[in-house]
Amino acid sequence: MTQAERVARQDVLRDVIKRLEGALAEFRAEAEKTLVGCEHTYPDGRAAAIGGSTKICAVCGAMLKGRDDKLWG
Repeated sequence: MTQAERVARQDVLRDVIKRLEGALAEFRAEAEKTLVGCEHTYPDGRAAAIGGSTKICAVCGAMLKGRDDKLWG
């Protein structure tokens, strides 16, 4: 492979990378939008809260407020 071929191939690969990064950003945004209305349950109805004193939704990753959480310090 000549140097000119390497440079040309590098330009092509950079274009492909830019296109794929754009598509990946779109997929991540779409995935985030789908979890906005998360009910914090699994599809079968079981609660998706995991953790000890701090509960996290296993589906969307949001921190869940417990019944005993105070609103002020």
